[in-house]
Amino acid sequence: MKIIKDTHLIQSFLTSSHTRQVFPESYRPKLRLVTYEAGEAICQQDEQLTALSLVVKGKVKIVRKLFNGKEYILDISSSPNLIGNIELMTNQKIVSSVIPLEKVWVVQLPLYNRQELLSDISFLYKVGKGLATSLYQQNIQAASNIGYSVKERLATHILDIENQGHFQLELHLLADSFGTSYRHLLRTIKFFLENKIILKQGKGYFICDRAVLEKLRIHP
Repeated sequence: MKIIKDTHLIQSFLTSSHTRQVFPESYRPKLRLVTYEAGEAICQQDEQLTALSLVVKGKVKIVRKLFNGKEYILDISSSPNLIGNIELMTNQKIVSSVIPLEKVWVVQLPLYNRQELLSDISFLYKVGKGLATSLYQQNIQAASNIGYSVKERLATHILDIENQGHFQLELHLLADSFGTSYRHLLRTIKFFLENKIILKQGKGYFICDRAVLEKLRIHP
């Protein structure tokens, strides 16, 4: 973790719409801007929560270690994403580890006075709204994993992440988030390649037939 000292950068992130939607104006003097590199945990499962963290730039994976030692990827999330709201509200240890997949920028509120936060109606409303949104998204994802094919989920993912037709796939992470096997995901990608829906380009891919992907796209 690196604490950012650049005043201009701090102000640009602390005054962003994402930050204002989570943290009331009165908390701004207590906020700090930090960065984490890929693989450096923002928080670790079963440790005590020391700060609320709002990922304002970058992508993270949310990982839960099971009793048998295996790790299960609950989600792959792009910013903005508030970390620690569940633990704050339930007063328990950190439920899941949050690991950056790339360099991420995080606005943090150190938890020096939890009771102050829990007594702040405006703040609790913002946290509650965020939790409700997360629950809604998880319900949609769970329903998608059950009710839609891997082809449909992959097509939707590609269209969500592509940039001018170009995209990359993190296969192990994607298989976990789809709730499917790595082998099944590879078969689906092979189908897309053989039918010239996508094209392999170096370490990434390129969309050749957007119309087919759009027909497969899942619409909530």
